[in-house]
Amino acid sequence: MSRPVPSRLLGALMAFVLVGCVPLGTPVPSQSLIPSPVAYVTAGPLPRPTLTPTPLVLATPTQPPPTAAPRNYPVDTSATVGLWSERAPGNFTGTLDLALGAAGLELRKSNLRLVTLTSAQVFSGFSGVLSETRASNPGFLLYDKDGKIALTTDGQAAVLNIRNEQVRAQVADRVAQAARGYDGVILQGVGAELIRPNASPIFTTTKAFTDAQRKDAVDGLLRAVRARVPDKLLLVAGYAWEDGAAFSARPTESQELAALVDGALIERFLRAPISRTNEFKNESNWKKDVDLLANLSQDNKVVLLTTRFDEPISGTQKAEWLRYVVTSYLLGKNGSRTYLQFDSAGDLTYLEDTQLNTRLGVAAEGYSKLSNGLYKRLFTNGVVLVNPGDKAIKIDIEAEFKASFETLSGLTVKSVELAPRAGIILLSRK
Repeated sequence: MSRPVPSRLLGALMAFVLVGCVPLGTPVPSQSLIPSPVAYVTAGPLPRPTLTPTPLVLATPTQPPPTAAPRNYPVDTSATVGLWSERAPGNFTGTLDLALGAAGLELRKSNLRLVTLTSAQVFSGFSGVLSETRASNPGFLLYDKDGKIALTTDGQAAVLNIRNEQVRAQVADRVAQAARGYDGVILQGVGAELIRPNASPIFTTTKAFTDAQRKDAVDGLLRAVRARVPDKLLLVAGYAWEDGAAFSARPTESQELAALVDGALIERFLRAPISRTNEFKNESNWKKDVDLLANLSQDNKVVLLTTRFDEPISGTQKAEWLRYVVTSYLLGKNGSRTYLQFDSAGDLTYLEDTQLNTRLGVAAEGYSKLSNGLYKRLFTNGVVLVNPGDKAIKIDIEAEFKASFETLSGLTVKSVELAPRAGIILLSRK
């Protein structure tokens, strides 16, 4: 008789709270903290799907499992920068679209629109029970090319065989239990440990765990969880969605699996947390990140993005990085449920930046590349320009757009020179 997967083998489930809020009225100039980013929403049509990239046509469209009840979605951000955070200071008086964890519990007391999520790791176990599990239910685990139990990349836990139906069922049950009282769940690390180029797990001691089996494993687990929580938001993190490079390596598979869930967490938008502060992705990889955002958000999925710095950065660097991140985000955002987090070692002063709350309006087109190398996207009340290259580029604004624009500070501009890895928001003159 098969035994249930040991509770320790499923890993610890961590809870956190995702909070939405209602828009506030127009702020007075003297305020130091901005109100909700939806305060300046300009009436207009919903954003059109971006012209770049065009999603691949799937040979056999993936059909999501039926939903038993409507799900509770967070605040609409169709005409502005959506903001979310894993941290918020205790005396914070401004407004976030979404907040996670203990800080969210506090903000929850004063917010009417509320979405709560719980988070779960689904792939790992602990060495203390491995011998027992391998002896009684060897199919619960995966093995490396030498027949040894496959461990996570940090070597701290065994990798569960989520292709096994019993494992799927018990993981789904644990997720359902964790989601009680919440509006949804983020599945952390789904399938990530099944991509092992140097020591691929194998399904048995003789047959290699193939790409097809990996996709089947992730697909089956997502469907099992969805069946247990049909009325909950279901988001995924890691695997093919952590950044554009991971997504572009398996685009068809990624799109088919994303169709089964309500959204994703992009954890490495434009940079890896451990990268040097003066280290940037090249234009090709930058574009992959923007295209990932454009692809995921076009069907109005819930998309959370994080640009994270593990170490504090200087004020000048932080300001430059924030402009680059926000303008790149605006190029790719297509849906009304995308939320950005700029995590500089927990520093939340960026929330006061004026570029997060402008009268830019809604997107009037998809983003495109100009002949001079800049990327641009027109909005109903302005334009966004980004230079992801390694050379400065100058542009004659009036000649290019046949219109007059001004900076966020109200300065009229006729031409702009963008430094490498820089972006700017220009507003149409009233």
